[in-house]
Amino acid sequence: MRTDRSEDGAGYGVGRVGRAVSLGAAALMYCVMVGLQFAPDGWQTPSVVVAVPALVSMAFPPPMIVASAVLAIGTRWAFVPGEPGRVGAAIGTTAVIAVIAALGVYLAHRREQAAAHLVEINSVAEAAQRAILRPPPPVVGPFRIAAAYRAAAQYARVGGDLYAVTDTAFGVRALIGDVRGKGLDAVATAAVILGSFREAAQDHARLTDLADRMDTSLRRHLTDSEAFGTAFLVEIAADGTAHGLSCGHPPPLILRGARVAELPVSPRPPLGLGGPGGLGDVDDLPLAPAVRLYPGDTLLLYTDGLTEARAADGAFYPLLPRLTAHLESHPDGPDPAALLEWLHRDSRAFATGGADDDAALLALAWPPGAAHPRNLGYPGCAPL
Repeated sequence: MRTDRSEDGAGYGVGRVGRAVSLGAAALMYCVMVGLQFAPDGWQTPSVVVAVPALVSMAFPPPMIVASAVLAIGTRWAFVPGEPGRVGAAIGTTAVIAVIAALGVYLAHRREQAAAHLVEINSVAEAAQRAILRPPPPVVGPFRIAAAYRAAAQYARVGGDLYAVTDTAFGVRALIGDVRGKGLDAVATAAVILGSFREAAQDHARLTDLADRMDTSLRRHLTDSEAFGTAFLVEIAADGTAHGLSCGHPPPLILRGARVAELPVSPRPPLGLGGPGGLGDVDDLPLAPAVRLYPGDTLLLYTDGLTEARAADGAFYPLLPRLTAHLESHPDGPDPAALLEWLHRDSRAFATGGADDDAALLALAWPPGAAHPRNLGYPGCAPL
């Protein structure tokens, strides 16, 4: 967990650059004061020395503030013998330095209290994330699994993006989704969707029935009539045939060598917008053909926080071209965890215009050395 809390006790969010700037400015003020003392006749010791503890207090803990104040006061009095009649001024400067140092110590103490409070909040939030958005198992069925989450807010640990993977009697089933809104309401909605998926994925033979069950559970718990969540459900049978169902969510990508293609999907409304009858009233829509996966393939599921990262000119992150170029430079096939780490790093470097939404990634990689099940001649499999 990242807290940006330095080892020397500097406040929350004050990094090395901030401390270097603070110390450098204080040193500059000190050198100006000492240098002007040796200027031509007519110059007197300036009072800029009072700024030294003030600048130090911006990024350092109380011991450093007190030390800088002692140094400033000692230096001020060291030059008093060369300034006849200036004892009163030195006393006044000393009083000002003492007041500034005392105020700096107080503010540093409050900053440390805020730092400790934010660390505690982050710890609780991280525990909540682990409870709600549990890391998937490293292996489910024949697939190696990797997941990654990037929060748009600097210190956020939880949000409305979600994912889950489970092995069922119908095949490996995976979910990725994105809840409308932010904050605790979005977290609560995501928890309902995840809970209903984990419970119902083992019971329903059809993805449409599973989606209808999740929609019903979500509408039963919603208190905000405008709340909803997009979701994508995928099922991979034992022979490698994959079905996808999109509830308002972008389709996943199939990575085969250096080729990238979208998984054909059956469209449904987002969860929570199914109406009084749930999603059952759209079950007559045609189902997308299945796609057969093979050892060496990777299925990449993502939320739109990845593709909506913007460059400075407003351009969105071009996922397919950049992913294809990356795969061409890695002919041995992507390691799922390394692939997700690269995607987050690459999209973050691209998004000079900022990322306004969380981004969740889920990868299911079929090891290339695995034996493929006997081709059962599944009808309607679409070519990749």
